[in-house]
Amino acid sequence: MIPPEFVSAVGGHPIVADILWQRGYTTIEGARAFMHPDLYIPAAPEQLPGMREAVARLRAAIEHAEPIHVWGDFDVDGQTSTSLLVLGLRGRGAAVDYTIPNRARHSHGLNKEGIKQARDGGARVLLTCDCGVTDFDEIAFAQQIGLDVIVSDHHDLGARLPDVHAVVNPKRLPPDHPLADLPGVGVAFLLMQGLYEVLAGSGGDGERGRAGEGALLDLVALGIVADVANQTGDTRYLLQRGLARLRANPRPGIRALLRMANVDLANLSADTIGFQIGPRLNAVGRLDDAALSVELLTTQDEARANELAAKVEALNQERKVLQRRVEEEAFRQLAQDPGAERQPMIVLASQSWHPSVLGVVASAITNRYNKPAILISAQAGAVGRASGRSVRGIDIHAAITAQGDLIETSGGHPMAAGFAIRYENVAAFRAGVNQYVAAHQSGVAPVDDQPEAQLAWRDVSLSLCDDLERLAPFGPGNPRPLLRSNGLKPVRVDPLGREGRHQAVIFQDESGRQQRALWWRSNGQPLPDQCDLVYTLQRNVHRGKAQVQVQVARIETMGQVERLPGLAGEQYRIVDGRAAGDQLAELGRLRQEYGDANVQVWEEGVEKRADGLTRLQLQPAAVLAIMSSPPGPDELADALQRARPQTVVLLTEPPLPSQDRVENVIAWVSGMVKTSEQRHDSLDDPAVIARMAARIGHSEAAIRAGIACHRAQQAHDADLGAAAFVKIEHILGNTRGYRAYFQAAKAEEVLRIPDPE
Repeated sequence: MIPPEFVSAVGGHPIVADILWQRGYTTIEGARAFMHPDLYIPAAPEQLPGMREAVARLRAAIEHAEPIHVWGDFDVDGQTSTSLLVLGLRGRGAAVDYTIPNRARHSHGLNKEGIKQARDGGARVLLTCDCGVTDFDEIAFAQQIGLDVIVSDHHDLGARLPDVHAVVNPKRLPPDHPLADLPGVGVAFLLMQGLYEVLAGSGGDGERGRAGEGALLDLVALGIVADVANQTGDTRYLLQRGLARLRANPRPGIRALLRMANVDLANLSADTIGFQIGPRLNAVGRLDDAALSVELLTTQDEARANELAAKVEALNQERKVLQRRVEEEAFRQLAQDPGAERQPMIVLASQSWHPSVLGVVASAITNRYNKPAILISAQAGAVGRASGRSVRGIDIHAAITAQGDLIETSGGHPMAAGFAIRYENVAAFRAGVNQYVAAHQSGVAPVDDQPEAQLAWRDVSLSLCDDLERLAPFGPGNPRPLLRSNGLKPVRVDPLGREGRHQAVIFQDESGRQQRALWWRSNGQPLPDQCDLVYTLQRNVHRGKAQVQVQVARIETMGQVERLPGLAGEQYRIVDGRAAGDQLAELGRLRQEYGDANVQVWEEGVEKRADGLTRLQLQPAAVLAIMSSPPGPDELADALQRARPQTVVLLTEPPLPSQDRVENVIAWVSGMVKTSEQRHDSLDDPAVIARMAARIGHSEAAIRAGIACHRAQQAHDADLGAAAFVKIEHILGNTRGYRAYFQAAKAEEVLRIPDPE
């Protein structure tokens, strides 16, 4: 029985106190410290082994003007670690340069070529971050040519530690230590924290971390979330403070990325980093030189930040294309070989996959099948790359290293790992790694996916979502709470995503109370006539309107399965009339065949052929005729959801170049802005932006960028105007590419509703 005084002290909905109690926070002080970082007492930096030695050497380097060379990694943890150390050391007067290896040329870790370049450039101290703890040969080389080496890392330790000036690694601590789960960027932050305290002569008076290094906490938040670190102890504390820093004062590079992703700063969360910012920065390390990200994260120049963010966005779009190709082939392999998914570990290989996206696709497979997955890209006669992701309880790094005679190199941790392997060893590796997992699965702890609270369906509300958010940020070590509601009846289901892989289901309780829920990766499964629902809750803001988002974790059946009414039989009938000589005549024949009342025409833009409806004016109809190419997949999905057609007819022509010309769009937006001002419409109103976008056939992102250009012109602000122009040019470039694709690709391809990002 939870003490009433505990429930009262926690406050809000009683579920919050119940969940805290179940998760082990059974004192009022502990519960409050979990929710409020100002009440949490962090560990001192010197509790990290090697910290005192590392700080002493860095202090000496600063006092004697010895150049320091930071060596990072190309993932987001490495990018943020490098940026943090460069900014932190320069902030105390150090001469600093840095290296991040190129993924394609060098792979992870140190390499002798780069080490020699650093020494030739004058470096006296080599400081690693997010790497180095097992790079024995490279470290020995660095010492031979006169470099003092400090290793700051968080990866699993080898059989021995490198013989260097200092090894700062939380893996040297007991597993239950509050610093044990720090990622690389957390180690880097504590290193700067310790250095700043020593340089300031601080005795650690409780104001630890609130001085100059506090400005670096936004980078810490990015690295923690992107590296999927376990959010316990000081890692959670640093993430809480980092998120607050991000919301209050993001640095120019992050601000530019948020604008590119159309993220509302007020609603920024760990999910924003995980699904919006992290993938963009990761795309740089996968497809280009991650030094670009370090420059983006360290620059104070707003114009340069906007320019770099546009490059990052372009790389992210390229990453999406590559990822989708690999993902489609991977799932096709599984469909053709059902036995592969029945193995303890899914291991897939191809000679054509781009190695940069193997990890993210492996993660998608792991999420779908709830078992570890490895993807290998290797050509005959050559060494290939591979990446794997795991589930709780299966150490994928150990499984891979157990095949040491079949692989070239490897690195990682229990949940994620990468390695190199020769093509001819793939089959033997697949057999060996599955034997290893099968032999070790008996000791695997079951995943704790039991609901933490039972809830009446009528109690699902925005206020409850806000109460549960007091337990945020959510992630590994602090999952979003699982709730259960019993005796629900599914009354409607609509397929979502490509090929109906997801579903939106309306559930109803005995009183008739209805609530929509999203069921990701349901793959068109039929639903029972009654069920118990296990789910998570969160607030979702769409077009400025807050709403409850129920996300299905699983459905426990109570009765027989039945098909529910869905979206046009869950499949469109498609008629491709894009090659017709006279689209208007074809439209006339459609209206004659189906009747005017049953045919809706979707047409947007300044110049129209058929005086059709905008996306906002569409209503359910049997036939939807598309006369103008959409600006993007999101607008297409929105139109199809509004029209809910049984037949879709494509009657588009190649778009006019003038429609997506930057100067024209800015002029059209400026005209609409003036009209809105005359009507006293607020440009902060999402409905106004949506109407503008539908009026000229563009995305809402393009409208916002156009408004920024208009405002810059009115203010005669050249810098702001240049940044806004770069952004709208990038957005319209994507629009032109999508319209060209929509006109050229197969009809069944363009009418697939894309998965949500």
